[in-house]
Amino acid sequence: MVATHGRAGLLPRLVNGLEGQVGTPAFEVVLVDDGSTDDTWGTIEQLAAASSLPVRGVQMPTQSGPAAARNAGWRAATGDLIAFTDDDCVPQPEWLATLATALSASDIAQGCTLPDPAQLHLLGPFARTMDVRSETGYYQTCNVAYRRATLDAVGGFDDDLRQAGEDIELATRAMAAGATTAFCGGAVVHHDVRPSSLRAHLRGTLRWGGIVLAVRKQPALRAKLYHRVIWKRSHVPAVGAAAGVVVALGAKSTLGRIAGMAALAPYARHRLVVEPLPNTEPTDRVGLLPQALVADLAEVGVLAVASARYRCVVL
Repeated sequence: MVATHGRAGLLPRLVNGLEGQVGTPAFEVVLVDDGSTDDTWGTIEQLAAASSLPVRGVQMPTQSGPAAARNAGWRAATGDLIAFTDDDCVPQPEWLATLATALSASDIAQGCTLPDPAQLHLLGPFARTMDVRSETGYYQTCNVAYRRATLDAVGGFDDDLRQAGEDIELATRAMAAGATTAFCGGAVVHHDVRPSSLRAHLRGTLRWGGIVLAVRKQPALRAKLYHRVIWKRSHVPAVGAAAGVVVALGAKSTLGRIAGMAALAPYARHRLVVEPLPNTEPTDRVGLLPQALVADLAEVGVLAVASARYRCVVL
């Protein structure tokens, strides 16, 4: 099933990918329109009428977030196995059969998600895509399947998680209840690559406050955080670098300015050596340091606000 909002143009490609599945038993497609204002619902109706597959549409009265929309979708489905993907993905032919086979022995099956090979030229330091080649423990809903009994047992997604984190929160809760997992390298979906843009990256950062709420609801997620508090390791030197800039700008002596600027060194090392910006050439990384710092500090800011809101510290 797929929850979608405001992306009518992507749905025919998605359904075409599902029509190309091979080796699967009979299955249905459930598309949930999460309160879209474009022609999403009309497109779903057209696909339901024209597709070679049974396509069922579910229309949310207002935008309720991906957790609530996915809950509406899997509950409307009739099968015992529920596979999730996203509207910006294209499942490859053996995707569903591979996940279904894995669910014969496991409760949760995660597949392999790769950037769309036709869009690799769009990759850059701030591109938006997904690249999941092993079981990292996040169980992203762009490519995951559950036994229906497992979803029923834990109540599905948590509707409170309207921004982010609903996928890992569900999987963590299910595993705490005894669910078993499997990773399926042959269950491949291709994920769109949205071009690298710092501005778009900063807009997307606003949703990461949901991570804090997910951690509050599932404290076991702290095991995935750096020192159980830090979401990304780059955030630590980024805060130090910001403090150094403030000191340097406010210093009244050369020594003070030098000391402030020296605080930038750990961040520079981190972003040049320890954890370089992805999809960049080594020769370009120095020039990208200011943008990287802005991106890291924006994330810290969003998390700090969410930490205060939910009374749960994640930075």
